[in-house]
Amino acid sequence: MQNNGAAPRDVASDVARIMGGGLVHLFVESTDPLSYSVYLNEQPVQPEDLAGFSLNIDASSPSSPMVRATLSRYVTVITGERQLQRQELFPCTVELIAMGRRIVVTCSRVDSLDGLWVSLGIKGDGSSAELAGLTSINILLEGTLLDAEIVWVDGTHESLLPL
Repeated sequence: MQNNGAAPRDVASDVARIMGGGLVHLFVESTDPLSYSVYLNEQPVQPEDLAGFSLNIDASSPSSPMVRATLSRYVTVITGERQLQRQELFPCTVELIAMGRRIVVTCSRVDSLDGLWVSLGIKGDGSSAELAGLTSINILLEGTLLDAEIVWVDGTHESLLPL
């Protein structure tokens, strides 16, 4: 192929790499009893190691928003003991699939609304509904508890999962 003077482009397989904090997938297989799988950058987090997952975005104060996602899990340290370790995930993309619902949060900077996208569902054309006008979104997965809620700027609270 001829270059025709165009700038050389990056190799597509390199551009497709997962970089930064990466990609978190939470798949809820059942709600009664609660059964789920969690993957961090394609690697499963073993259920017996998972203590919980939380995603908290609070934009009620745009000058100092809270934008956090945390994975808590037990790790075995050199002494053989298991200790709780909390891992901050942003910047990353979090995708929750549960009860026929899809919630995707992409954040490129911790505690910043710049580079933050929240989208719901998958439409028939493959696109999703990008949300605007949110004050907060909270997702919690811990033990037998699963909750996902948004708060709109008018103060209306909505559950994202019909439990």
